[in-house]
Amino acid sequence: MKVLIRTTANGKEYWDNEGKKILFVPKNEEPLFDVTESPTTMLHKGETVKPLDEPVFTLEGMNATQLREYAEENNINVPGNLKKVEAIREYIEEQLAADAE
Repeated sequence: MKVLIRTTANGKEYWDNEGKKILFVPKNEEPLFDVTESPTTMLHKGETVKPLDEPVFTLEGMNATQLREYAEENNINVPGNLKKVEAIREYIEEQLAADAE
């Protein structure tokens, strides 16, 4: 499977999923291979790769208020004695892991 990943002033770059390399096609030329439009996933040897447009959720970068709001939305009761961002994040991650089991 070959997917368009970037367009530059000089041409277009495609990702070759089987060959695990980038293929460059100069401007005003057509690729000499089939291009997969809008793939939902890219599979190779049993590996699943998320599409580039799908955001990856992370608790990193959230402040204490955002973490407490996230916890409330997910029915996690954060103890009031947890004040530091790292402690709140760690508590939420532990609760999520316990729920996943």
